[in-house]
Amino acid sequence: MVAMLLKTEHLCFAYHPENTVLHDIALTMNKGEKIFVLGPNGSGKTTLLSCLSGILSPDQGVIKLKGRDLTSYMPAERAQIIGLIPQKHVPTFPYSVEEMVMMGRAPHLRWFDLPSQLDQVIVEEVLEQLGIFELRDHPYTEISGGEQQLTRIARGLAQKCEILLMDEPTAHLDLSNQHKILEIMDQLSRLGISFVISSHQPSDALSYADRVLVLNQGWVIEDGRPQDVLTEEMISAVFGINTEILFGGEEGQRQARAVIPRRPLPVRPESLVEQGGFLYTAIEESQEKPQLLLLTGLKGFGKTSWCQKLRQLAEKEAISVSGIISPGTYSVGRKTGIEIVDISSGAKRILATLNPGKAQGLSTPRWKFDAESVMWANKVLDESPNSDLLIIDELGPLELLRGEGFLAGLEKIDTNHFRVAVVVIRSSLLPKALQRWPHAQVIRGDLEY
Repeated sequence: MVAMLLKTEHLCFAYHPENTVLHDIALTMNKGEKIFVLGPNGSGKTTLLSCLSGILSPDQGVIKLKGRDLTSYMPAERAQIIGLIPQKHVPTFPYSVEEMVMMGRAPHLRWFDLPSQLDQVIVEEVLEQLGIFELRDHPYTEISGGEQQLTRIARGLAQKCEILLMDEPTAHLDLSNQHKILEIMDQLSRLGISFVISSHQPSDALSYADRVLVLNQGWVIEDGRPQDVLTEEMISAVFGINTEILFGGEEGQRQARAVIPRRPLPVRPESLVEQGGFLYTAIEESQEKPQLLLLTGLKGFGKTSWCQKLRQLAEKEAISVSGIISPGTYSVGRKTGIEIVDISSGAKRILATLNPGKAQGLSTPRWKFDAESVMWANKVLDESPNSDLLIIDELGPLELLRGEGFLAGLEKIDTNHFRVAVVVIRSSLLPKALQRWPHAQVIRGDLEY
């Protein structure tokens, strides 16, 4: 029985004792397999590749390379089997492009050996393969970032190892060179070379991966065929963005081909009372399942005004509405405070005033929140009737980042205690909100004046 080419068991790594980056990673690889490692920034992709290459030593677990513990290999012996192509590299000296690529042959040379004619042929072949042969005499430090990336990939290909670890290989490359690299990788895999590729591109994984490993905060949350693993719900939850998967192929062989982000839908409050309108349809569909809408936009885009208009239209049409709205208070054209308004009763309180800079308790760099008003708003949300429409303006950094503030609002959304909920979320917090509520639809408020 042939041993796995590469295998990890219970792999854990931490840069600091209190900051574990990788948790209990299990990975197996066979000859010629292409594994894409996907995940958001900071999820541990580069750290995992560094552990697999032997640059970093795991705190727990084992890595086996061709049935042997990775630590049992001498560096040159290991480098003949497994190689790492980093995303970034800062050279100490202004080596030529050809000299940089020739360094990939180092594991195959003895001390003080000069490159052979075979080494030279291999280097020229990969330079030609990647379309940078004409740059061979240029200083690596004086070529573009994309050309440097191609040079690093050429060095990895010149290494002629059995496994290549590639850290975001298509970063900094134009569309043509992205396609070229992925096609070369695919063809080499057919010759028996295996690849582990970290990437931010689910579409590339759909087209080229045999398997996908999805990391989130250092944990493997999915491991399987890309067609099975890369769903709209999963990508939205991991990356914090609404996505749409495009399908293609011949009839009877329809497959996922690309993942694209969904832009926020422009929605007018008036669509609530227009038959077939977006909000009108949401109210109808809520009879089958709750409809969560995240209203987003930068400061000054009128999110609170949009919510006030929606409330007025709902009340006029006898559509029951509850929740809270937080309009600003102004002095000489300057926003100086925030009110909190109970939609059901119209009762209001001062929620926040400008932070003098040394505020304690519930505060952000700009606002100091009144603790009693926050408690009152939580009671309003907790006791709000089961209405057709729930409005929460807004859930912000206190709730989504610190676990404070309108916690009753978070609970209502988490437990689906609503029919149609419109929750105001500032743009910077939208990824966090979508990780929490991947089923939500993101909308942009359009107002008619």
